[in-house]
Amino acid sequence: MVARYNLSSNSWVDQTYKLRNLWALGYLRDQFFGRIRTTSQCEGINSLIKAYVRKKDTLLEFINNMETVVSHYKNNERVAEFNSKYTDPVLVTSLPTLEDFAAKTFTRNMFREVRKEIEGACAMNTELVIQDGGKLYFKCNNFGMPEIDHVVEFDRVGGMLRCECLWFENRGISCMHIFTCLKHQHVEVIPERLVCKCWMKNAKSDFMKSNVDDPSDSDKVLKCRLGVLGAECSRLMDVASKNSSDFVEAMNDVVNTITKLQNVTGHYNKSCPNVSGRIPKEPVDDDTEKNISSYLDILTKRKRHDSMKNQQKMEKDRNIGGGTTPISAAKLAFTDK
Repeated sequence: MVARYNLSSNSWVDQTYKLRNLWALGYLRDQFFGRIRTTSQCEGINSLIKAYVRKKDTLLEFINNMETVVSHYKNNERVAEFNSKYTDPVLVTSLPTLEDFAAKTFTRNMFREVRKEIEGACAMNTELVIQDGGKLYFKCNNFGMPEIDHVVEFDRVGGMLRCECLWFENRGISCMHIFTCLKHQHVEVIPERLVCKCWMKNAKSDFMKSNVDDPSDSDKVLKCRLGVLGAECSRLMDVASKNSSDFVEAMNDVVNTITKLQNVTGHYNKSCPNVSGRIPKEPVDDDTEKNISSYLDILTKRKRHDSMKNQQKMEKDRNIGGGTTPISAAKLAFTDK
């Protein structure tokens, strides 16, 4: 391209070519970017926000619309998490043990990617080329294309497989060549070193639980605890709402637990005297408490008297020109109560 368009003397082209290891895909095959390779993710977020935010929105409308966007994001995340944890996909490949292990380990979206590689492994050929102590070297190729092959290194001692296509290093999931070698060696589970933690179902729970015991950041610990409790409460709501007896039992347990925790803590943030800047309440003696009690009784009786007068006035206003309608004893008793 440089020679065809005579760009060898262009300074920008020359400088960009020297930095090709930072942008050329051939040099980035062994780098993990979490499936983010372009700006499409940011562009997708911007496209979604445009559907809710307008240029003429006031500041209050903008904040409300952004909260709506965030709530939709959270809802989609909860739906995806629920589908990953509480639904089972149908096994369709000829390697059901590996596929079932992947279905129980990875999230639903990542499982679809892994299943494509397992399906590709079912149509591949492999042969053992070299055996060097505890290491095995396989050569894999697609059926009908023996001239294109890939070499896979299998370390049986360390339980690690590495393919020269560097698919795992770049995408975080095993390639079809690795699954072909696992099939050849009758391995029914994916080795632990080939399972990327960020693609697992319990990735969020493990992250939150690992940070709960860290007292270095109280706000961070609080958010982690809220996240863990929120996930478990979502699971409880889904299970308990399907049956009336389960709902009553769960509701009673929740109320009892809340009451128990409130009795343990003894006070809330609004009434806590230890909060900085809050003036503690002075102790009240018995005489003062009696005076306060009698004063509250007087206020209660006065409120009842005013309520009765208002009721009588309303009855009088309804009978315009027709005199006054007496209030029944039952109605007065109800009003007095």
